[in-house]
Amino acid sequence: ATLTPTTEPTATPTTTPTSTPTPTATPTPAPQTIQLTTGGCCTQPFWSPDSQQVRFIDKPAADQPVGIWGVSVDAPQTAPEFVTDRLEESTASPDYLIETNGDTTVIERRADGQRWTVPAGGRTVYISPDETRIAWAVTNSDAPSSNQVSALWLANLDGSDAQQIATLPRGGLSGWISNDVLFISSRESLDSRQQILYALSVSDGTRTELARAERMRGQSLSPSGAWLVYYVTFDSDPSKNGIWLVSTDGSQSMVLDHDLFGAYQWRNCPDGCTPEEDRLLMVPFRPDATYHWLVELNPATGEVRQLTDPDVTPIKIANGDWRVSPDGRTIAFVESSDRNIWLLDLPEG
Repeated sequence: ATLTPTTEPTATPTTTPTSTPTPTATPTPAPQTIQLTTGGCCTQPFWSPDSQQVRFIDKPAADQPVGIWGVSVDAPQTAPEFVTDRLEESTASPDYLIETNGDTTVIERRADGQRWTVPAGGRTVYISPDETRIAWAVTNSDAPSSNQVSALWLANLDGSDAQQIATLPRGGLSGWISNDVLFISSRESLDSRQQILYALSVSDGTRTELARAERMRGQSLSPSGAWLVYYVTFDSDPSKNGIWLVSTDGSQSMVLDHDLFGAYQWRNCPDGCTPEEDRLLMVPFRPDATYHWLVELNPATGEVRQLTDPDVTPIKIANGDWRVSPDGRTIAFVESSDRNIWLLDLPEG
């Protein structure tokens, strides 16, 4: 059966957007950097689930396989070790691996290696935080982008009881906010210029509008699911441009100080984050700066803390190529000066 969710979204947040304060001083002692790789290796680093190894896709030599290679954080500047030729490991979660091949989607449970096919037809699926359900979107991708419509599907983790729960004009699915709420995008019609971000309840179909804009990019949910960050550029209304933070219950909205505009990633917590523990790491964009620096924002309070001082910890991240470890304690980044991967230990929150 096909469920028909409520089509009327709730009102947009009525709170007046606020700006963030000036960053506080850099913590002491200053964070330390460690060179992890040598020889200009490599790009697009990512972490092992236990935060003990930095990995990357590579083919180190003609007689070695293409695959995922890694260097232990406890053995910097040692030769990379071969991990696996299964490239899907680069996007896998600690508990499940999702394989998409042709028209087939397979979920593999890491604990026991059990595998099963789900009816997503070769599309990726998102697993709910409590690991009981999956969701995916089916889009008529052969149509022009202005005519594309996504059908949103929901099923149990084993693929049973699959049902369509929503239709999203020029929209899509970005993940789970909580066990019962999906993070989706849509438009009021195919002709609408504005993209709208919603929190969709899968139990009753109600939608909470989180944001709307014509040129919205960089949407990312916080580890707890309580906050959403995105940015808007080149809007006809200058007050809408910049990086925005919104609570996913729709009650709060905050535009960040323009001096903070730049790259951002959420900082994870070793044992999972509460909404109060969520932190946003940011590298302010300064095209003429010799070195980069990091700041940390607490969405719950608006407090901004400077984590590094370029005069003390001189780093230059190449092409925005950096990744926060799953435990939130370290950043791996490609250093612009030598194109090697370096580590930066983060101060405690």
